[in-house]
Amino acid sequence: MIIVFQALMLLAGSTVAAQGIEPEHRPIADISVSGLRMVPEQLVLNQVRSAVGRPYNSRTVTADIRRINNLGRFSYVAADVKPNDDGSVNLIFNVTEQPLLADVQIVGNKALSDGELLNLVRLRAGDPADEYLIERGQRQIMDAYEAAGYFVAQVSIDRELLADSGILIYQVREGPHVRIRGFRFEGNTIFPDKQLRNEIKSKIYFPIFRKGELNRQQLQIDAAAIRDFYRDNGYLDADAAPRISLSPDERDAVVVFIIKEGPQYLVSEINVEGVDLFTKQQILENIELVPGDIYTQKRNKDSAEVLRNMYGKLGYLETQVSVQPIFHEDQPRVDVSIGILEGQAYTVGKVIVTGNDTTKSKVVLRQVYGMKPGYPFDRTGFDETQKRLRASPLFSDGTVTILGDRQETIRDVLVEVKEGDTGSLGFGAGVTSDSGVIGSVNLIQRNFDITDTPDSLGEFFSGRAFKGAGQYFSIDLQPGNETQRYAASFREPYFFETDYFFDSTAFYFSRVREDWDEARAGGNIGIGQRFGDVWSAQAILRAEDVEITGVDVNAPVDVFDVEGSNLIDSIGVRLQRRTTNSIIFPTRGTNFDLTVEQFGILGDFEFTRIRAKYNAFWTVDEDFLGRKTVVSLRTDIGNIFGSAPTFERFYAGGFRSFRGFEFRGVGPRGVPDNSTTGEPGEDPVGGNFMWLVSLQYEVPIWDRYLRGVVFTDQGTVQETAGLDQWRVAVGAGVRFQVPFLSQAPFAVDFGIPLVKQDGDQTQLIAFDIAIPLQ
Repeated sequence: MIIVFQALMLLAGSTVAAQGIEPEHRPIADISVSGLRMVPEQLVLNQVRSAVGRPYNSRTVTADIRRINNLGRFSYVAADVKPNDDGSVNLIFNVTEQPLLADVQIVGNKALSDGELLNLVRLRAGDPADEYLIERGQRQIMDAYEAAGYFVAQVSIDRELLADSGILIYQVREGPHVRIRGFRFEGNTIFPDKQLRNEIKSKIYFPIFRKGELNRQQLQIDAAAIRDFYRDNGYLDADAAPRISLSPDERDAVVVFIIKEGPQYLVSEINVEGVDLFTKQQILENIELVPGDIYTQKRNKDSAEVLRNMYGKLGYLETQVSVQPIFHEDQPRVDVSIGILEGQAYTVGKVIVTGNDTTKSKVVLRQVYGMKPGYPFDRTGFDETQKRLRASPLFSDGTVTILGDRQETIRDVLVEVKEGDTGSLGFGAGVTSDSGVIGSVNLIQRNFDITDTPDSLGEFFSGRAFKGAGQYFSIDLQPGNETQRYAASFREPYFFETDYFFDSTAFYFSRVREDWDEARAGGNIGIGQRFGDVWSAQAILRAEDVEITGVDVNAPVDVFDVEGSNLIDSIGVRLQRRTTNSIIFPTRGTNFDLTVEQFGILGDFEFTRIRAKYNAFWTVDEDFLGRKTVVSLRTDIGNIFGSAPTFERFYAGGFRSFRGFEFRGVGPRGVPDNSTTGEPGEDPVGGNFMWLVSLQYEVPIWDRYLRGVVFTDQGTVQETAGLDQWRVAVGAGVRFQVPFLSQAPFAVDFGIPLVKQDGDQTQLIAFDIAIPLQ
């Protein structure tokens, strides 16, 4: 777009200049527009703030020209002033219209559709042929192709056709799909290539698993990451830039990062001023900066935050901290000047809760951290409280505000929440290689209140009853062709408003086994305590009636021994530690679970069972779309002391246990009751010792929907503790997630046993597919 602003005397025209007439402040007799062919005159006049009868003002006219240009319909806009005999002036806006586009087309494109590219261009037939917008569309098409991996794509415009007929055609030459085949680093002497490669998110092409697309914008981000890595290690003058080397056929590329390292900066002296509450030594002991150690901006920033939190934990909410570097001119050394304006301490007054129409205030206050009435404020409590509120399944949002004036030493706190949808009723169906076809009806209320009984049927059916205390209640119905499970659960997470919690479950479960049927009815109750946000311990009392029926004549002796009704009960202790960042798809953190159970208080069987589980997750890579490659380790070890019935022993095999083997396909086999040889049959009877280990590598394949896994499952289940019957399987699989269907992905794994034992039952494919029915 061509924008023309002329000086006032030039705008007035040669007639005005010849007569020596100054138009400023003269009344305007008429305003008109010259040069219009297609654009309505009124559209232009609507942009004009100069008015007939008002004095001429050059600034107003300049602004009028700018607004007319902003219409995007003209390539030239100027103003002319003509005097009248009565001393007034006529104001004329001279314009040159932009030609209109007769059509907009894209040709030569195959990888990206016309619709995709036209949405980027945003020019249509009838729009002005604005040169700026035309060239912007050209750049956007280029950017789209580069993002898709077509690094050498070219986009041109048929200028002759555009000038002759007004048809805008973007001509695309896609070229080959450029893939990254390798990275090199030049100029690095301090850090090896391998270490620098960990800082970049662009990836080398690998068939199926990685596209390895070349993206110029991402390479710039990678170069910045390398630069920041150096600067975080004290090399403040470091810099990095990518250089791309294409193969002769332009299909492959090697990216070379050119690195300038520079000297490493060290801390020389640290001076502290303005400190009364702490000693200088206490300040120096807590900050990240140390004389003689390397200096970085990160350590500077972290030191300031540490000092603010030191004061903040004592109620000093508005302490100002300045950590300023002073660089030496002749050597890479830095003096650090720390200045602190302490301010005053504040005490928490009242904590006011609003927005909780249904939820009780005490439930909201459970999430409040560092702001206890009558105690000093904890500065870190604001962010932590908001984080807890927003992470809670009870609320969709939560904010914290300090009330009162700064001069007041006691200040109230306002906690505002927005209640979320805490109840759900779900229907679904699933099929797994372990349990066959299963239906599902699931009712959940995460904000349950067992004491809030309804006053009427209407209140009950409208969902206003049994709600508001932050308790958890669920009813789960799972009918199936091989298994059935029906359960009701209740959980009080803050028993009597303490760190203790209460759990209870009642259930009925049945399954068609190999040569018999098993049904269980019972429940458990437990009371535990949380120790911070990570650890918890719980005592659990369990009782079940286990009925074994339909025993076939070929069933093992161990099954005939427990035919009929069996009472089992136990008292146990459970210790848990959880730091994972997600339940569905953890990418970092660990889970530890240790359970010790003593059976036989009043039941038919007396034995002790110990079981420990440990899961760990590490993100080893993350691409520029935020998709993570995760390595996970799972181990499960247990031992039984005493004589346990077959239905309480350890089993392994199947999708969630030991892939490459059938469900319960790993472990001891029972001797058939009618056997004359005493040789084991095919039916599993479980073992007293189990140790399973699984190592899995999970990588994104396509967008956010398809992921691939490779794994090795190893372990043993046997009658006595030992590793003499160790099994090993390896395999690969896929995880396909459809967000609008289910949070949990569809999973299919292929496992191949490398080491197995006599009697083991193998299985190539294991799968788990669950679909909610809306």
